[in-house]
Amino acid sequence: MQALKNNLTSEAFWLRLVFMLLSLLLVKITASIFVLLVVAQFLYRLFTESSHPTILEFSNSLGRFILHSYRFLSYQTESKPFPFNDWPEAQDLPKAED
Repeated sequence: MQALKNNLTSEAFWLRLVFMLLSLLLVKITASIFVLLVVAQFLYRLFTESSHPTILEFSNSLGRFILHSYRFLSYQTESKPFPFNDWPEAQDLPKAED
């Protein structure tokens, strides 16, 4: 019962809720953008038989942003995602088979 009282009166607890709600909104928007990138990459590959490097890099960093946001939302980390921290850079991934 003491934990409940502490959380209800804790400014940090409620501030984290605000960050979580903003992060959730950004993840929803980002997921829609990610779907558009998937479709764009599919169409690009359909016509050129190769992947577009800019789409690959941006979708990689977008995926890292989504992962960081989900980790924050599920209390796996206290590190806040973008825009409260830097935008994640794309990681080197194994080359896609062309």
